[in-house]
Amino acid sequence: MKKLLLFLWLPLSFYSQKLTTKEIDQKLKQTETIFASGDTEKFIATSLDLFEKAKAIDYSKGKVTAGLNLSYGYNRLNQFKKSIYYLHLLERENTTEDLNTQIDINRLFGNNYYGVKMYDEAIVKYKKNILLASEIKDDSAKIYQSTIAMIDLATTYCDKKSYDSATIFGKRAINILQKKKKICSCFETNLKIATLNLAGVKIKEQKIDSAKYFIKSVQSLPTNLGFYEFKTYKILAQINNAEKKYDSAISYYKKSIELAKKIKGSNYLPDLYLLISDAYHKVGDSKNAQDNLRLYTILNDKIKETEDKNLKDTVQLLVDEKRKPLEAKTEYIINWGLAATVIILLLIIVLVVNRRLHKMQKNILINNINEKENASKALSQKLNLAFDEVIQLAKSDDPSFITRFQEVYPALFPKLISIEPQLQNSELKFCAFIYLNFSTKDIATFTFVQPQSIQIRKNRLRKRLQISSEEDLYIWMKNI
Repeated sequence: MKKLLLFLWLPLSFYSQKLTTKEIDQKLKQTETIFASGDTEKFIATSLDLFEKAKAIDYSKGKVTAGLNLSYGYNRLNQFKKSIYYLHLLERENTTEDLNTQIDINRLFGNNYYGVKMYDEAIVKYKKNILLASEIKDDSAKIYQSTIAMIDLATTYCDKKSYDSATIFGKRAINILQKKKKICSCFETNLKIATLNLAGVKIKEQKIDSAKYFIKSVQSLPTNLGFYEFKTYKILAQINNAEKKYDSAISYYKKSIELAKKIKGSNYLPDLYLLISDAYHKVGDSKNAQDNLRLYTILNDKIKETEDKNLKDTVQLLVDEKRKPLEAKTEYIINWGLAATVIILLLIIVLVVNRRLHKMQKNILINNINEKENASKALSQKLNLAFDEVIQLAKSDDPSFITRFQEVYPALFPKLISIEPQLQNSELKFCAFIYLNFSTKDIATFTFVQPQSIQIRKNRLRKRLQISSEEDLYIWMKNI
């Protein structure tokens, strides 16, 4: 949701001749339609074109706006290293004396921290933005920037599961915006997002009545968030699901998925596929439940791969951020150090040692990450081979199936026995079939019994393990 709050500048066409400052400003304004279309790649390409054109005529404002676009675009694609690269370029442009520019850069640093789940670091940036916004003289700009920072904080605290803090900042933003007698479109957008966020917080707290109250407020607002209206449909679906109106929930989930698909580079779909899979299961539609669960698994695995790569890039991010205060301190000492030569020399030695230590620590971290990645790949290959072997043993009803299954998945049986110590070997074997995702028909086929008997065994197993009839047995077995 935070990604919607960032600046709506964008670049556009590719001209070989130099543009004037007025033409660059016009094109940056026109590119809002590209942003609204969700075409992030075009957004980046056109921003880069205008950045180079502004650079060619040394147009500082154009470089700042296009540079912020580029940082935002790469952040949306979860390419945090590139996003931070353009933020550092803007810092070197010496343009950060402008409060709005400082806030925009600060927010993007926070969003990059948020993207790699460094929530505490992101919170520091967003809280700093509230302080910076208080220094803005224009009242409308002050309210706009401060409420965005509060919404960012509410979102981050929600992901940290600090729901009380998320509620506090969400309500603060709403109260400030509602006090405005005349509310412009940008304030309406902030108000809708803040209210929508608060509804999401209440869903996670399982306070359905509160969620219904806030989503009703959202629906009363005229602002349309475009593709990001998927959030509204998602929360409506979750409310209906909580009230056991599963058909309505599925309908809303479908609308949410269709909109979320149009937001390129987003990570919203896996969660939606998992939620709709659960809803399909509750209405007895096992085919759609399994299809959506498979889509969730595929997308979630891809996201995890991206997160692993981003973790490596974050090492450099941390080193650079920690180095800034030291470099500023060094420059100050050099400027005034003629009167204290000995102190300067000592500080230089300390700085050199610290930099070497930072470099060593960075290399150690990178090596550890590489080792973990290699080990993870090797383990994944072994598990794939072992999985195929276990599947074949199960299908052939081989006596060695249980022994081999325990070797490949050693944690399952102890957990089951901790719930029900009296489980028989035959019941553990049946649990293994379910864990491997065999359908009722599959189990009946290779154990030579009727499907009805398998279903009866599933019902008995639910009672033994105290599994609710509303809960998917297969998902429960995977999550135990």
